Amino acid sequence: MPSEDDEPDDIQPHGEELQDIDLEEIRESEFPGYFSERDGRLYQADTVTSPYPLPVDTPENQRHSALHKALKELIENNYIGPVQEVLALQEGQEKVAIDLGCGIGEWVMEMAKEFPQVSFYGLDVVPIANRYPDENVQFELHDITEPLRWANSSVDLLHARSIFMTVRDYSVIVQEAARIIKPGGIFLSGEWGQFPAFHPVLPEARGNPGDHVPGLDRFYRMLPDVLARRGIISPVASTVHERLSRSGAFTDIHEHVYYMPIGPWSPDPMAQTLGKRNRVALTKFMNAIRPIFVAAGVSEGELEQLYNECWTEMFGISGLVSVYYLVSARKI
Repeated sequence: MPSEDDEPDDIQPHGEELQDIDLEEIRESEFPGYFSERDGRLYQADTVTSPYPLPVDTPENQRHSALHKALKELIENNYIGPVQEVLALQEGQEKVAIDLGCGIGEWVMEMAKEFPQVSFYGLDVVPIANRYPDENVQFELHDITEPLRWANSSVDLLHARSIFMTVRDYSVIVQEAARIIKPGGIFLSGEWGQFPAFHPVLPEARGNPGDHVPGLDRFYRMLPDVLARRGIISPVASTVHERLSRSGAFTDIHEHVYYMPIGPWSPDPMAQTLGKRNRVALTKFMNAIRPIFVAAGVSEGELEQLYNECWTEMFGISGLVSVYYLVSARKI
């Protein structure tokens, strides 16, 4: 096994009364109550209804941080679409932006610096965000499976990245986005495709990737069944555009697909750097989700053989990529 340090319907009008509630600051002594420990890793507390299966500790936060930096370099920004237009200062109007599943809050903090006139809110189920945010940033604890506290048509921008495993059905996210976003406001969704892939310019991409990487193909074919045992419906990434269109609440829906190298196989120096980071991040993801495979009944011996095959492919086959789907849509 390689080291992880080598080299993502119908609209229900509920929640109208949730805007005006009292928020309390968490005392330091209360922090342990938001976590549970298993096999040396920290997870969200067992009392949380979100089915999120991955750890929420420092190694996992480092993985998300590395992917955040890599995505910003790949996309060359923290967003797509008319975000600057929507968040532009308008006299007499408060601008509000929310990040669902904000983690340690890197996206929120960077956006808040770019748009100081906007009030940013980062939501997560565990208190892991920056404890000293900028003046226009507020981090709050929130279980994404529950209704948001914001009133109908009160939010200018809702950002949701790599959160499909926090809910059992992504339609919940679409419904809440349609409810709270103002007409003309923006929903931004970013999710990683859960399948093996080669860069589209390569001949391997024109056939079945599984013929070239049977280990990774088997891993990703098993993953939906493993997640389904926790009630999580997948895959999601390639369906967000259709879900938004089917809701009838959005227009100007645009899907952008990005290809992040796995490993330093590209001749481009920047792509080599991104590939190294992504391979480390993917290794960490596979190790983090391994206990879920075991809980689903996959034997340690079978899993060890599968993972070794995946490592061999990730470190020995050129052209592999992770596929990232970034979707922007405007509320009707």
